[in-house]
Amino acid sequence: MEKWRDIIGFEGIYKISDHGRILSMRTNSIKKLTIHSNDPRPYLGLWKNNKSTIVRPHKLVMEAFVGKRPEGMECCHNDGNPQNNHLSNLRWDTSKNNHADKVRHGTTNRGERCGTAKLTQKQVDEIRQDNRLQRLIAADYGVHQNTISRIKNGKRWQHS
Repeated sequence: MEKWRDIIGFEGIYKISDHGRILSMRTNSIKKLTIHSNDPRPYLGLWKNNKSTIVRPHKLVMEAFVGKRPEGMECCHNDGNPQNNHLSNLRWDTSKNNHADKVRHGTTNRGERCGTAKLTQKQVDEIRQDNRLQRLIAADYGVHQNTISRIKNGKRWQHS
């Protein structure tokens, strides 16, 4: 059964459920979350005293049902789905562990998933096997010689 608690700082105005749903006490209706095209984490604006505050439901669930965020901790999704804001899917943890989760879930933006990547994993593998001069390799792939050097020295594309 879904449980509801007041949202800290918005007591009597909004409630949050352990499923991550937000209820407006004024209209007695569930608020619709917004998801931006380049950030899959849902958010919405809560109003108090004619001022809007943008909130993320996963943090509200944790604060209402577990307690205030401990210093140095982040709200983490156990399954890697930022839209699954059920209490059972959330935990406070370190940034390091949150990033390790992203690697485990395959949601990190490393390698080809990085928006600024100019090379593919296949090309990086080819570069590592290529024994020609770095400036020649760089010219073939349309990147700087420094990029080739960093790939070969393990300073770029370390994860692969």
